[in-house]
Amino acid sequence: MKHVMLFLIAMAFVGISCAAQTPGSVWTLKIDGEIGRGTVSYLRQGISDAAHADALAVIIEFSTPGGYLDSMMSARDIILASKIPTVAYVNREAYSAGALLAIACNKIYFAPGGVMGAATPVYFESGKMEEAPEKIISATRKLFAATAQARGRDSSIAEAMVDKDVEIKGLIASGKLLTLTSEEASQWGYSDGEVQGIDQILQAEKMTGATLVPFVHRTIDSVVDVLTTSWMAGILIGVGMLGLIVEMVVPGFGVPGIVGLSSLGLFFWSHFLVGLAGWESLLFLLVGVIAILLEVFVFTGTTLGMVGLGGLVLIGLGFYTSMVGPLTQPIEAMHAILAVSIGLVAALVGVVFLITRLPETRLRFGGVILSQANTGKAFDKTKKKGAVSAWMGRQGMAATDLHPVGSGEFAGERVDVVCEEGFLNKGIPIVVTKDDGYRKVVRRIGKEDQE
Repeated sequence: MKHVMLFLIAMAFVGISCAAQTPGSVWTLKIDGEIGRGTVSYLRQGISDAAHADALAVIIEFSTPGGYLDSMMSARDIILASKIPTVAYVNREAYSAGALLAIACNKIYFAPGGVMGAATPVYFESGKMEEAPEKIISATRKLFAATAQARGRDSSIAEAMVDKDVEIKGLIASGKLLTLTSEEASQWGYSDGEVQGIDQILQAEKMTGATLVPFVHRTIDSVVDVLTTSWMAGILIGVGMLGLIVEMVVPGFGVPGIVGLSSLGLFFWSHFLVGLAGWESLLFLLVGVIAILLEVFVFTGTTLGMVGLGGLVLIGLGFYTSMVGPLTQPIEAMHAILAVSIGLVAALVGVVFLITRLPETRLRFGGVILSQANTGKAFDKTKKKGAVSAWMGRQGMAATDLHPVGSGEFAGERVDVVCEEGFLNKGIPIVVTKDDGYRKVVRRIGKEDQE
C-alpha cells in the first residue's frame, strides 16, 4: 500500500511538471482594411474566445488606413478591457483609428517599414474630405492621450498624432501631423521592437512553442456591418414597429408579431454588439410604447394626443441613440435621423391602412377596449331593460380627432365617444348609434341621417 501511495504521489508531481512545461496558445487576429462596426464584433468575440481558452496572449495584426470614430471607440474599450495581454503587430501601417487600437494594446511590435499615426479626424461631405470640427478633434486628442497613459506611454506623442498644433522637440514641429516610423517608435517608447513576423514576437515575449490559433473574420461580422447601416436600420425599425402594431389591432397572435419582434431583436442585438445601443435606448423605447398604449387605451381624446406624440418621440430617441455615438460623423447622424423617421412613418401609414381597410380590428369592436364599450358590461346591470336612451340618434361634432376614441360635442355638452369607423378627424359631424352610459358609440353623419 505504501508503494502504491508513493507511486501516485510521484505521478502527480510528474503531471504537474508536464503541465507547467506544456506551452499554451496565442490567438492571432487581423485588422486589415477599414475599421467598421463589423471590426468591433470581430474583436469582441475573438478576445472573448481567447480569454475563455486561457490563451497566453492575443496578437492583433494591423494593416489599416483607419475607419469610423464610433467603431474606433468601441474597439478601443474592448482591447483595454481584455483580461489577457494584447500585443499589436504593426505590419506595414496603422493609421488613424488603427493607431489608437495599437496604442491600446499592452505591447507594440513593428514590421520593417511599419508606420503608425496620422490620426486627425476627417469627414466626407459632398464628395470632399474635410477636417473635423475643433470639438471632435479635441475629444479624439484626449481619447488618444488617455489611452496612452493607461498603457504607460507618453501621452503627448499620442496627442501629436491627432492635433498638428502639438509640438514635441526632436520629434515633430508645430503644424505637422505625427506619424511614427518603426525606429522613431522604438526611440520614443511606442515600440517594443522590430520583428520579421509573429514567430519573432513569440520569441521576444518568451512564448516560443505556443500554439498559434488564428481567429478568422466571420460571416456574422459582415452581417453586423450590414445590419447597422442606416438604410437597413430603417427597414428593421419600420418592419418591427408595423409588426407589433398589427398584433395590437388585429385579433390573435401570428406572423406579424413574430416578424416584428425578430426585426427589433436584430436591430438592438446588432447595435448592442458594436457598442452603440445601451440600456437607456431600450428604456426610451419601452416608455414610449407605454405612453402610446396609454393614449389609445386610457386617456383617449382627453390629452389631445400629446401623450401619444410624446411616446412617439421617445420611441424615436430609443432608436436614434442606438445608432449614434459621441463621435459619430454629422452625416451619419443625419442618416440615422432619416432612417428612424422613415421607419416610424412607414409603420404609422401601414397601421392606418390596416385599421381603415380591415373589417375587424381590436380598435374596431374586436378587442379589450371597444368590446367593453360595445357590451357595456360595466353598466348594463344598472340600466333598465327596455329603456331607450335619449342619446340614440343625437347629432353633434367630433371635438377631437377620433382614433377611434376621443371626445364629441353635442349641443355644447362634451362627452367621450368611440368611433365605429376607426378614425375621424376633428370637426366632422357625427351621430350616436349606441349609448353605453359612460361612453357613446358614434359614426359619421350620412345622407340617411340628414333626410
